[in-house]
Amino acid sequence: MAMREKLPDPTSGSEPLIVPRREHCISRSLIDPDALKILYRLTRHGHTAYLVGGSVRDLLLGRRPKDFDISTSAHPQEIKALFGNCRLIGRRFRLAHVFFRGGKTIEVATFRAISEFGAEEDGLILSDNTFGTPWEDAFRRDFTVNALFYDVKNFTVLDYVGGLEDLRNGIIRCIGDPSVRFREDPIRMLRGIRFASLLGFDLDKESARLIQASGDEIWKGAMPRIFEEIVRMMGRGTAAKAFSLLENMGLSRVLFPEIEEHIRRDGVSPYLDLLGRLDRIYAKGLEPGPWLILSCLFYPLFDAGRRSPLEKDFTHLAREVVDEPGIRLQIPRKIQDRVRQVLAAQVRLSALGAGRSRPGTLIRKSWFSDAFRFFELTAAGSQNGDDLVSRWKELIGGADGKPREKEKTRRRKRRGARNRKPVPAK
Repeated sequence: MAMREKLPDPTSGSEPLIVPRREHCISRSLIDPDALKILYRLTRHGHTAYLVGGSVRDLLLGRRPKDFDISTSAHPQEIKALFGNCRLIGRRFRLAHVFFRGGKTIEVATFRAISEFGAEEDGLILSDNTFGTPWEDAFRRDFTVNALFYDVKNFTVLDYVGGLEDLRNGIIRCIGDPSVRFREDPIRMLRGIRFASLLGFDLDKESARLIQASGDEIWKGAMPRIFEEIVRMMGRGTAAKAFSLLENMGLSRVLFPEIEEHIRRDGVSPYLDLLGRLDRIYAKGLEPGPWLILSCLFYPLFDAGRRSPLEKDFTHLAREVVDEPGIRLQIPRKIQDRVRQVLAAQVRLSALGAGRSRPGTLIRKSWFSDAFRFFELTAAGSQNGDDLVSRWKELIGGADGKPREKEKTRRRKRRGARNRKPVPAK
């Protein structure tokens, strides 16, 4: 596939493809009521305001959006003046967060311009705090399917970049030249894989080729965002698909060289099996935390090490497995500690009834509930796993896994020297 042409001149006045209400499936009843309140208030005060990005994409696909983001012609201070429940955040580009009851936050951003001066240091965009038009804002986004707008005034969908066609064809395509867009923000490589796995789409051929050829450039992106993207792509019920794409695109070699080396020796199936079980947890309505995602990624490595006849110190082994990726990806220390505890505990959980096993001591550990939750995943693939899980549940407190209330025991009163009757003098 030929490389797409570079971005058009913002002054050319390109008009969007406008899809009327009768030709699309988005209904206001499907939109968050608080997002509608924001859209209506902005438009009442003379501003242009659209529902944008992933929410429009998901509504058109018949999916339930996770977030409802808004773009507007109003500048950040104008947004803040309209909403008392608003806070401005960000230094690179000012955003407004509007807060509602229950911890809900809706992000409102001013239309961004196609920056002419923000690219520095090998093409990375380091500053783009400039405001523009809806047309510019659409071309400033990463992928075509994420650049669709919904206009609440006349219930139309606006498409400046060919996103509707890519949505119909199941394609994740960069807006503009992929080599430029990945150089501007290398994290877009991970975002492309995340959207492809989440939606079941294919990356366009040019983007896939560039990711395979320049995966090492990912380290030029912001480190916290790399870890954040890994957690997001693995935590939405498509972890096995995302891991397969990371493998195919060569990014697992860059992000997890230890895992890649293990896969070359023993194959990828232990990872896909465990991540498939993780996906089933999400399908039940439970969103896995970062510690559980990382435990699934690192456990096959730990399990291979624990089966070595030379390995006896499983706490040390867990530290070896977690430490290097933890440093490389800047995983928060608290999460690293929990993953190490969970991995090391799998040996003791699987040894119930053997040797000097003391289940009562293990159950009282602060990390036991996390370790046991992960054990339910790992044990599902072993020969006597179901039996072990049932026996542990009985010890914990029954089939529901809730701890029993401790029985009150009557403690005998110590008879110390102060309680003894004095011996009368002779």
